[in-house]
Amino acid sequence: MKQSAPRFPDAAASRAVLIGCSDFDDIDLPAIPAVKSNLADLRSALTHETHGILLPEHRRLLADPGDHRSVGMALAQAAREAEDLLLVYYAGHGLLDEDGLLHLALSSTDPAHVGFTGVPADLVKRYLGRARARLRVLVLDCCFSGRAVAAMTESGSLLSAQLDVHGTYTLTSTTATAPSHAPPGQRHTAFTAALLDALSQPEPLTLDDIHQHIDTVLQGAGLPRPQKRSVNTAGDIALVRGPAQPDAGPPPTGSQAEIRFRQQPPDRPANRRRDTVQGVLMIAVLFAVMVVFGGWRVTLIFGGAAVLFTALICLLLLLRRDVPYDLVVNGDGLGTEHGTHSAHVPWKDVECVGVLRRAPGTVLVPNVLIVRLKPNAPRPPGFHKRLNRRLPDPRYVIAGMLGTYGADPMRLRSAIEHFAGGIYRTDQQLLEMDPRLR
Repeated sequence: MKQSAPRFPDAAASRAVLIGCSDFDDIDLPAIPAVKSNLADLRSALTHETHGILLPEHRRLLADPGDHRSVGMALAQAAREAEDLLLVYYAGHGLLDEDGLLHLALSSTDPAHVGFTGVPADLVKRYLGRARARLRVLVLDCCFSGRAVAAMTESGSLLSAQLDVHGTYTLTSTTATAPSHAPPGQRHTAFTAALLDALSQPEPLTLDDIHQHIDTVLQGAGLPRPQKRSVNTAGDIALVRGPAQPDAGPPPTGSQAEIRFRQQPPDRPANRRRDTVQGVLMIAVLFAVMVVFGGWRVTLIFGGAAVLFTALICLLLLLRRDVPYDLVVNGDGLGTEHGTHSAHVPWKDVECVGVLRRAPGTVLVPNVLIVRLKPNAPRPPGFHKRLNRRLPDPRYVIAGMLGTYGADPMRLRSAIEHFAGGIYRTDQQLLEMDPRLR
């Protein structure tokens, strides 16, 4: 996938401004909770002590800025100080005004008056154009309306034209506000998750490689493809010096430490009331049928037994408890738990593990956790039979779908690498190892 050897910017002469808006005052702009993690993990990757390309004091993070002043001051200062690289990142809502000009939403933005309350893309462009930096990189992870997506995909893309800055490398997302692009409970938005995945590859990727990686990930997930625009500048600059992992919190301690992923089942009082009503109706209908076709004697003999049986079923429904699905990662291996049912595979039997965006042989089952066993390792019992039935050979085991456990892919990867070392493989690496998994 790599196209050329990467060049690394001078950390002392580089600056970054990371802007993210996750909460908005206007009810017409839905919150995007994942933006908070976007900022935290991208900051961690870029300023990593070993692998980062930026000094911590040379990056400015703006979380939920409410006015233009703070954004303008941060951009102006970075533009003055950067001599080698200036990186500007924004995640949030992208809005178009009546003239079709792109604006970046702030927490106080009023969609009815975007031109006065949002940050014009042209303003960001001017700051980038004034910068002395040899390379300017602009990364936009915006949730657009359907109109904006249409405008960006037209010939002579509107967004690309607005961001046509001499010497600027631009990466943009055409992600809309649909939940599939930033699903509840996920740590990152789809675009930034793919960006962080590119930064965590075993070898540092250039900007062109990063774009190609993101394009592969988003296209494979059925999402809008990202745009790239390079104006009189090379795409062989790398944003990290090695694999950068997100800061998923302090690692567990102690020999019994574990990381547990759990998708909490919804509260179901309404469903239980419905089940009870249905049970009562079943009893009434049963009695009516018996009276009409069998008379009272048959009703008394068989009806009593039917009533007791139906009442027992209703009681079980009322007392039923939803049992969560757990995915457990610890020093012994990884396993799944659901009530009294459990499955486990020890690390000593695992050659590698990763997340496939498609389950083998299925139409589209996204994000399945797949394990490749070492030669001659015993096949662990108890994992999902229907999915595992479609695997190419017994060396593979599918532990299940990440959505079942509410597991964020980046946090899961961090947990696996903490307990098992460098056995994690990306989707592309798994497919390159065995094309039968496609």
